[in-house]
Amino acid sequence: MTIEMLLAALIGGAIGLAELIARYRDKPVGALLSPSGLLFVFVNASAAIVALIAVAASGWTFGLPAATPPASLAVIQVMTAGLGSAALLRMSFGPANGRAGGTGPVALLNGILRIADGELERKRALSRLSHNDLSGLSFERDHAALAELCCHLMREFDLSEAQRLGGLAAELSHRDDLTDADKLDCWGLELTRLVGERALRQAARRLRDRPRDEPRPAAAEERPASPVPDTDYQLETTPPRPSAAKTSRLAASTNGRTERKSFSDV
Repeated sequence: MTIEMLLAALIGGAIGLAELIARYRDKPVGALLSPSGLLFVFVNASAAIVALIAVAASGWTFGLPAATPPASLAVIQVMTAGLGSAALLRMSFGPANGRAGGTGPVALLNGILRIADGELERKRALSRLSHNDLSGLSFERDHAALAELCCHLMREFDLSEAQRLGGLAAELSHRDDLTDADKLDCWGLELTRLVGERALRQAARRLRDRPRDEPRPAAAEERPASPVPDTDYQLETTPPRPSAAKTSRLAASTNGRTERKSFSDV
């Protein structure tokens, strides 16, 4: 039974770990090693163990025949406990016509994730403000290019993230109570959440290394329009002479051989 409990805990913990990595893409290791992240994984693993104990104590065979080997039955019970506990923890109950959020086991996970959000946001802000990676850049001049570089670094970019970035850029552009450096710091914090500090640092370095005044291609010179020919004074063109047919160097003779027609054909 100990091995089955360990396997069920691994399934439940892996589901919680995958959710943490998907939620905190910029610092997945920091999110996992934080106290709230470890608590989140522990809750998922513990729920899987409790579900396995309940399944084994109830003697559920899930409709399998009595001749089923014990090992196969144990595998079914472990998978059911691991996946079923994850589904039960994320259930929410609420009125069908009510606008208020539902309640249920998912409230426990949401509370732990909110604690992790606050903790990681404080660490991210402290790490971001401890050194100036965006020195030499300007929000008004470089925020669009910086966002494009960071977004193209990601393999898949969510549409909601793009809309949120666009809304933040428009809001910061119309703020008169913030300096350009303040706007750049806010923009950098938002991009750090998406791609991480190292990617943002490399993107800022790439922008600083580029020349500011890039020469633009010269406009193509306009050619003067050709004058329209006067039809009254058109010259008569003489038709081309037909080219004289050139005789072949070799011509067939009567006896089937080829003979030379003249010395000029050599």
